Amino acid sequence: MSLTSRLWVKVRLPFDISSQPPTDGAHPQEVILLLHGFAETGARMLKKIAPAIPERLRERALIVAPNAPFLMPHRTEQGYSATYAWYFYDPTTDEYAIDMSPAVDFLKEGLKQLGLEKLPKRIIGFSQGGFLAPIAAASLENVQHLIGIGCETLVDEIPGPLPRSVSYRVDAIHGVLDESVSIERAQASHERLMRLEVPGSFQRLEGSGHRIDDAIREKLTALLS
Repeated sequence: MSLTSRLWVKVRLPFDISSQPPTDGAHPQEVILLLHGFAETGARMLKKIAPAIPERLRERALIVAPNAPFLMPHRTEQGYSATYAWYFYDPTTDEYAIDMSPAVDFLKEGLKQLGLEKLPKRIIGFSQGGFLAPIAAASLENVQHLIGIGCETLVDEIPGPLPRSVSYRVDAIHGVLDESVSIERAQASHERLMRLEVPGSFQRLEGSGHRIDDAIREKLTALLS
């Protein structure tokens, strides 16, 4: 007879980040944390999002885009390419193989080691990173603003009593043509949070799908302004 069991162990994980320092060269006054999508990288997220951040913020903010903790190597003609995942959820069974808590702890510890845990934070998450963003934000210090792109707001998974644990603005951007995440489910989940008197808005973009395109960047700039 064989048995299957699970233990949680503490291990060392690399906290690899792509970042952009404040353009004025001074010590950062705030952090903009970028959370990439499933099977993506921090470097790609930074490349897609950084141009949309207004100059007044880039002057004083450190933009940080970490790779998620779970490596997902892909075979290519040149060898292997590395992408990453924050957690593993199976929509067919509605169950997590690995839930979001390791990723939340990973972000908390990484920001602490960087000496950024106390600074004001804006969090921008896309797709899987957007699903994670409000759960992580509730456990991070001094969050000022959260923007989710192409994701749902998992209100029931946000830790702590609501709305007290979400004391910041929560905006959402979603393409009407999104083929991966239902815009109807996304809007309904965001409206649940708004009914708790959390400030924010849900921005529908008619010509956009499940990707960070120019229209989404333009809307992101407006929300950050």
